[in-house]
Order: sequence, then C-alpha cells, then structure tokens
Amino acid sequence: MKPGDIRTFQKGRGNAAVLAVGVWAARQKSSAPIHIHITGTKNFHTTVTNDPDSERCHRTLFRDLRRLLIAENCWPFAQEGAETEQRKATA
Repeated sequence: MKPGDIRTFQKGRGNAAVLAVGVWAARQKSSAPIHIHITGTKNFHTTVTNDPDSERCHRTLFRDLRRLLIAENCWPFAQEGAETEQRKATA
C-alpha cells in the first residue's frame, strides 16, 4: 500500500472509495506552527494546523491526526499540539 492507492467498495446505497494517504508532521522553521501533511494522489496534497490564525486550522482534524501519529510513533514534537485534546472554552 502506498499513498494514492485507491479501491472502491459498496457502502450503503452507493459506492465508496478507500484512498491510501500519507500523513506526517513538520514545520517550516523552529518558531512556526506544526503542519500535518496529508497526501494521496499526485494531485492531492494538503496540510492542517492547530494555529487559530491560519486558514488551514482545523482543531479536531489536527487532534485526530496527531493521535494517529503518536500511536504510530511518528510524532516528533513531544507534547506540542496537546491543547487540541481539551475542549475550547466558550464565552
């Protein structure tokens, strides 16, 4: 299995696709926010971050992908990003 592998299967009333994606965490420079990269097909590469000032911010997706990377021993940033494990305070 490699990023970009695609299979289809019957799910409910329609067809569904399984896409193998590559997921890794990186940052551009030491003071920059962590970006989790997601890549699949040659036309698909995106990132998600926990930086609330970024248009790429998605707190729950970042949290879930961070959990995956931690479970697979692929998270090199110690406790960074752990704030996504807590619900945001509401006013």
